[in-house]
Amino acid sequence: MFQCRTLATAADGTAPPSLWVDLCQPTPEELQQASRQVGFRIPDRAGISEIEFSSRVRVEGDALVLNLPRFQYETEHVVGPLGFVVAPHALVVQREHRVDALEGVENELGKHPCNGSADLFLRMIEHIVDRLADLLESLESTMSEFSRQAFNHPKGKRATRRLEQMLHEVGMMGRRIGALHNTLHGMLRMMNYLDEATPAWFGADAPKRIKLVVKDLASLSEFEQQLGDRNEFLLDSVLGLINMDQNEVMKVMAVASVVGIPPTVLVGVWGMNFASMPELHWHYGYAIALAAVGLSIVVPLLWFKRRGWI
Repeated sequence: MFQCRTLATAADGTAPPSLWVDLCQPTPEELQQASRQVGFRIPDRAGISEIEFSSRVRVEGDALVLNLPRFQYETEHVVGPLGFVVAPHALVVQREHRVDALEGVENELGKHPCNGSADLFLRMIEHIVDRLADLLESLESTMSEFSRQAFNHPKGKRATRRLEQMLHEVGMMGRRIGALHNTLHGMLRMMNYLDEATPAWFGADAPKRIKLVVKDLASLSEFEQQLGDRNEFLLDSVLGLINMDQNEVMKVMAVASVVGIPPTVLVGVWGMNFASMPELHWHYGYAIALAAVGLSIVVPLLWFKRRGWI
């Protein structure tokens, strides 16, 4: 998809007209068309997917190329490249899927016109950072709820199934945290570069905005690291609780096996068909045998209970 629009500038008319080129999974023909329209070369998908720092941030003439090779797309829950090319007269955005933060910027342009491509780019970054903060808050809330359910869960077959389902959900949450980790660190490196070498044409207020974004990203990165540690602890805890429930089942089976040995031996002895067996002639032999079998079951159970094993 290829969209190009002219940005509405501020009312004072100090900002020159700029173009916003939005490319979503563009074809080679669309890339060439967009490059001719903005007047500089736009990198293809392979170019914005490279992970070395020299490929993530670089200057090509008047254009500033800024790439996020591992960006978390919220809508599809997939990771893909996200690229920006910022020039004094144009901003090019290359994406793989829909970005809600960019749609939020587009919706507010009618009420709050931007002062050129640099202002639009910084607005997009600010909206993306706000959205990442919302995602981390949502993950933290979900993780707290999982922790409550895990450590307050009742015993039983249904509880074990719920823990197994929770194990899968915690694993998926860890995957999302990992994707957010790559996104945050990529954005932090990109904005640190801008903080150290802000182009003069970005405007007088750009350095303050960039420093604020860097601080927000650093704070979110620390929060994400904390979430990663909590997710690892929760994953280990859920595994431990599942093992405990399984051990309870194995303990019951072990106790039943041990308790069943004495009566099995007695019944096996008295079930032999030898001619000379005095118990066969006892008047109360059957009652005595039943009592002995019952006692051989009760005594081990009492001993296990006294030891605290059941």
